[in-house]
Amino acid sequence: MSGIQKRPYVKQEEPGKKAWCSCGESENQPYCDGSHSRKETGKSPIIVEIEEAKTVAWCGCRETKTPPYCDGTHANLS
Repeated sequence: MSGIQKRPYVKQEEPGKKAWCSCGESENQPYCDGSHSRKETGKSPIIVEIEEAKTVAWCGCRETKTPPYCDGTHANLS
C-alpha cells in the first residue's frame, strides 16, 4: 500500500525529532516506519527537529521542492 497522495498530511506536531517518509511506503504516513529498508526503495527518511508546537503540512505527493514540507506541487500533478 502506497502512502503517496495528491495533498499534504496536515498534522499538529509537538516539539521533537520527526522522521518523514520519503519513499511513500510507510504504513504510518507521513512518518517513516522503516519500510524503505524492508522494500529496498533506495530512499531514506528526512529527519527534522520541530522546535515548538505547530501545524505542519508534510508533503504527501513526494514531489515537493522543499522536502519534507508541502510546497503545493501536488496541485500541478496529473
